[in-house]
Amino acid sequence: MAEGADQDRASQAHGHARASVILRTLADEADGETVSLGQMMATFGERGFGLLLIVFCLPNMIPVPGVGALFGIPLLLIALQMALGRPRPWLPKSIESKGIKREALVRLVNAVEPRIQRMEAVLKPRWTFLFSSAMDRAIGVFAALCAISIIIPFPGTNFAPAIAIILISLAVMQEDGVYLAMGTVIGLAGLTYTVFVVGGLAYAGLLGLGGLLGL
Repeated sequence: MAEGADQDRASQAHGHARASVILRTLADEADGETVSLGQMMATFGERGFGLLLIVFCLPNMIPVPGVGALFGIPLLLIALQMALGRPRPWLPKSIESKGIKREALVRLVNAVEPRIQRMEAVLKPRWTFLFSSAMDRAIGVFAALCAISIIIPFPGTNFAPAIAIILISLAVMQEDGVYLAMGTVIGLAGLTYTVFVVGGLAYAGLLGLGGLLGL
């Protein structure tokens, strides 16, 4: 009971804090050697969708091979729930119990915090007419498409979509329509690149198969 109350108070305290502040607090004050996704969700509270999308995209801002599929699958699950209009994010217990070493989380936050802070420095409510429950669902669909691009194991297909989701998530949290537009443009560029890469490889594969079969 006491632990649940502490989590509720933490969620309320973080209700209007910037994403970089919440991530820093999570990294510095987490108990134990591992921070589970369940702990993150409890800390993020009502801002769970935006912050979880950011957390799952952060590793893709650093060129580490193989992180796309690892973080892209839960990212896709969260995005689909947002598209379906769920009030709070949910993850299966098998995924919720997974986590990241606290030391690794601190290193990750240290690496990306300056970039997020630079983004946040110019965030402010603008073009607020763009934000509604219907727009939240549309953002969820777009984030799901970006998540699929992140999962695809080809060079360059994860970076732009990850940046797009982070920008859009920050935009939703601060109701900044300019950032929402920027994130959408970057995401569309990233998705277009992914389509060309996958299409080009598929075409090359078909040509190779045709050559083998003598077609």
